[in-house]
Amino acid sequence: MGGEYEAFFARGAMPVTKTNNRWPARATFPRRAGDGFEAVPALVNAVPAAPYVGRSRFVLTPLSLSLDQLLFLITAALLCSGLVVVQIAYSRVRTSGEHWLMASFNNKNAIHALVALLAMTAMWRMDYRWFLGKTGGRFSLLRSPATWLTLVTIGLLVAVLATPFGKEINGARRWFALGPIGFQPSELAKLSLVLFVAAYAVHRADKIHSFLWGFLPVMAIFGITAALVVKEDFGTTVLIAAVVLLMTLMAGVRLWQLALLIPPIGLVIYKMLNTPWRRERLLAYRNPWAESQGAGYHLIQSLLSISSGGWFGLGLGNGIQKMGYLPEDNTDFIFAVICEELGFVGAAMVVLLFAAFVVVGWRVMSRSQNLFGKLVAFGITAIVGLQAAINVAVVTASMPTKGIALPLISSGGTGWIMNAAAIGVLMSIERVNRMEARGIRAIDPGRGFPVEVQALPVVAALPAVNAVAAA
Repeated sequence: MGGEYEAFFARGAMPVTKTNNRWPARATFPRRAGDGFEAVPALVNAVPAAPYVGRSRFVLTPLSLSLDQLLFLITAALLCSGLVVVQIAYSRVRTSGEHWLMASFNNKNAIHALVALLAMTAMWRMDYRWFLGKTGGRFSLLRSPATWLTLVTIGLLVAVLATPFGKEINGARRWFALGPIGFQPSELAKLSLVLFVAAYAVHRADKIHSFLWGFLPVMAIFGITAALVVKEDFGTTVLIAAVVLLMTLMAGVRLWQLALLIPPIGLVIYKMLNTPWRRERLLAYRNPWAESQGAGYHLIQSLLSISSGGWFGLGLGNGIQKMGYLPEDNTDFIFAVICEELGFVGAAMVVLLFAAFVVVGWRVMSRSQNLFGKLVAFGITAIVGLQAAINVAVVTASMPTKGIALPLISSGGTGWIMNAAAIGVLMSIERVNRMEARGIRAIDPGRGFPVEVQALPVVAALPAVNAVAAA
């Protein structure tokens, strides 16, 4: 068993040094070049992978996962939880003997979950820098795919409000309907604006500090998109605005420039909150029992659901509140259903999954080596994390009632697919960073997505192999 450690196969491995009867860090078989692998040239004189700055893996012996793989598992767990819990919420009083668990894999929710996983995988495998486009040149920003994606989003938002393709559900006109297919453009706006602001910061890096040529153009695009969303979806607009403003501040916009937005934003908030039904929600938040059959009904039923669950819940499918008592039990208030049927333990697991997502997303952002990757990673992590935090706060009566869904869990095909695709972009950032550190580069084929190429090192043949060849 003697001999030096020469090389070993391990993703993200650091250069190897000899130790006394110890395994190399994060190594998998083969451990040594001499352990029965003398005839394998790749194990001799192989060039070790370049060290990856910082920790790139979550190590739990004997399991070792890269950050993008960990994000995949977290997202898949949330999607599977959402698929089961949404079907539970749908399992109210039925006229047939349909079993809710079997039905969960035989309806549109299962299809949406599958499409979401496929979208996430597709974004994961592509190079996220494709959205940035080629930098340099006077009109490079106009040629960026992120810009065109934002323009498409604005077009869809206009179509929802001004064409017969717009569909109204529960008093809100948010859906673009094309036959049996429905789509919510405000969900696409989250991802497209994150990509656009990040691309803008890179393409206009030399003018980002300028008020006229740096600040106003990006605020104009954001303002147009927000104006189209805010009329029917105030909560999503607030979420997007918070993330976009933080991203522009990270990109280099002056703080005094952002301060100029306080008066107009305050005016918009005042106008929106001054509507009768929103004012009733604010008053009900202060004392929901004063309007127990009116504006405070949502909060009271949500709190009853949470208190009924106890530590371990009533069991899957055994909840009472979803039987017509808790409004929007499969969308905005699905977290209350989780609390009732899975208890504090089940609710804590969901919260911990989102907390783990935020921590891993923040780690991906801090490890990114370029401005575009950092901004996109921050934007996606903030969008998902803040949305989850707002939903949980609303359900637990920690803030006024607002119609905002729990990401990847609340029912909604568009939300599942777009959130999963955004997380796929986040996973792509980590994957590309890791490949660059290991000597893998991407080449532009001229059309389509970049192709990943790794140059294999030339290794010397073993003496035993040379002897066989000479004979």
